[in-house]
Amino acid sequence: MSFSFHQSTDFSEKEIPTEMIRLLVNIGYASVGSGRKQNAENIFEGVIAARPKDELPLVAYAFMRMVFGEYVEASHLLIGRALKLNPMSEMAQTFYGLLLYQVGRKSESNFILNNIMNRGKDKDAVALAESIIGGGK
Repeated sequence: MSFSFHQSTDFSEKEIPTEMIRLLVNIGYASVGSGRKQNAENIFEGVIAARPKDELPLVAYAFMRMVFGEYVEASHLLIGRALKLNPMSEMAQTFYGLLLYQVGRKSESNFILNNIMNRGKDKDAVALAESIIGGGK
């Protein structure tokens, strides 16, 4: 008698609670902080698979790429995927500003970050933009 297990990968985003997604992202960030790139990459890819219509897992994955100096990959994640999903995402814009800052494109970075600081509605994105601008002085 043979046994086969079939697990559907076609699931609703609502099946995975938001708190679980947040926990996984935080574990991914902890993995980045401890230098465990492969673990972080696996976690972020899993979260992206679980929430394919949400730009924030892509932003977290892009941040991981920036930490490891993979700026081209981070740029593709932010511009080519996160901002295509949600062009108005202030968090994705802020992380793109951070990426530009890190690669030495300070005037472009300042333009984006100042725009977030002056017009942003996402308190977390505004606070991050302020810390990037403040840290660069």
